[in-house]
Amino acid sequence: MDIDDQKAKFRRLILEKLKGQPQEARHLKSDLISKRLQETPDFKRSKAVMFYVSLSSEVDTLPLLEKELCGKKRCVVVPWVDRRNETLVSVEIHDWKKDLVRGAYGILEPHGDLVRPFDLNRLDLVLVPGLAFDREGHRLGRGKGYYDRFLKRLPRHVKRFGLAFDFQLFEATPVGNLDVPVDRVISNR
Repeated sequence: MDIDDQKAKFRRLILEKLKGQPQEARHLKSDLISKRLQETPDFKRSKAVMFYVSLSSEVDTLPLLEKELCGKKRCVVVPWVDRRNETLVSVEIHDWKKDLVRGAYGILEPHGDLVRPFDLNRLDLVLVPGLAFDREGHRLGRGKGYYDRFLKRLPRHVKRFGLAFDFQLFEATPVGNLDVPVDRVISNR
């Protein structure tokens, strides 16, 4: 089985588990993951954090994103999908309810008037979604490569953290030449 077939098999397995997870379990696990993230030294000292805006089945990032926007302690940045160039653009937001609209792939992202690239050198931490992660930090995304291309552009000092439910963690995941690992995975396990 080649790498693309292995990835497709993993994606089907995890997507089925994500869709089958009860919302109450998702919220409880997401709260625990959020608390663990906030306890990390890297999060505590970060002045600029890039959040992904979660889909309904993923680790819920909105409560922490909203908390950070209200706290005004750090810059909150989210991705905007540039479909024409197949890239992610980091964009600072100030009010998620006003600044975010349904965009590419049905994901909330900054509306077009706000799209001004945030200086990647100012980022301290990027939260990265994934369908599966392994012990080495390799991640399996949804297959478009947006995050892998984005992570390659980040300066070395920027930490990359994956957020995952316990059933998204594996000893090993299929890894291709273009896949970029994260520095750490925060889970409810």
